[in-house]
Amino acid sequence: MKLYPNINKIFIIWLVSVLLVSYFGFSTLPHSGKFSNNFFSNLANWDGGHFLGIAEKGYSEKFQYAFFPFYPLLINVLNKIINNYLISAIFISVGSTFLGLHYFCKLVQSDFKKQIAEKAVIVLLFFPTSFFFLTAYSEGLFFLLTVLTFYFLRKNKLFWAVVFASLASATRLVGLAVAAAVIIDVLGKDGINRKNWYVFFAILGFVIYSIFLYRQTGDPFYFITAENHWQRILVAPGVGFWEALKNMPTGILDLGFAIFGLGFAIRAFRFLPSVYAIYGLLSVVIPLFTPTLTSSPRFLLPVFPIFILMAFVKNQYFVLFFQVISLMLLGIFSVMFVTGYWVS
Repeated sequence: MKLYPNINKIFIIWLVSVLLVSYFGFSTLPHSGKFSNNFFSNLANWDGGHFLGIAEKGYSEKFQYAFFPFYPLLINVLNKIINNYLISAIFISVGSTFLGLHYFCKLVQSDFKKQIAEKAVIVLLFFPTSFFFLTAYSEGLFFLLTVLTFYFLRKNKLFWAVVFASLASATRLVGLAVAAAVIIDVLGKDGINRKNWYVFFAILGFVIYSIFLYRQTGDPFYFITAENHWQRILVAPGVGFWEALKNMPTGILDLGFAIFGLGFAIRAFRFLPSVYAIYGLLSVVIPLFTPTLTSSPRFLLPVFPIFILMAFVKNQYFVLFFQVISLMLLGIFSVMFVTGYWVS
């Protein structure tokens, strides 16, 4: 694949900057006391510990079924070569992000100018939760799989689009948004015929995991029950907004990010290819079926249509304001995470 020199530079600057800021904060600020005093180990705080545990021991606790299997499976496979679960997890996250950014640039350039593509990459890396791309979380891998799905779909290589959509659906629940967007796009353009009937295999990863859950628990959708461990239950969309309003001012950031994401997801239908807009809206809406907006800032990270739209903004004052606020929050959030405090 072709690597873009500008993307390489942007990635390296971002990578070094986030790590330096995080390490400085880790070395000088008080810790929560919940995790290790080793900086590198703290890149696997919170959910990262569950991913590593699943990779090493399998699903040892039923609440861990909330974590979809493809990322820990890859960690387990790579660990057989590297012989270190944490390094394997970080390597997958960082490597996936690097490749994902290049394919993201390719994807955007297939519809818009090169300047828009590079700007979209910068906006994404400026986003306050982009540091999760450097952690033992599935964000980097899911971002890569999502971008590859739409890249091959736009190149009319449906087989590979279905393969990567299926892998995305085995990585996170919102992988179903990726699969649904592909299926809807194919149905809308060509209907189902002898050449594209296999598009429904886009949800194969999800189906396989559901079969595994049925064999383990008797419930193919046990991941929903497992979410109860984090007080996440199925509710009508909008309850999370109400709960955030009741918990003001502590819920103001989560509420702001959720509104930001929903607004841009709806706006995508006006300015972006419909398949991007469908994916964006479904990705934002699926998490709203829980009574909390707690992880909204992180959930928006792989929703790439948002960052394409942000690259369209021409008002220099708004762009400057967004950059300053984003970089400030990125620094604060990354330091909070490595010092053991909950971020998203």
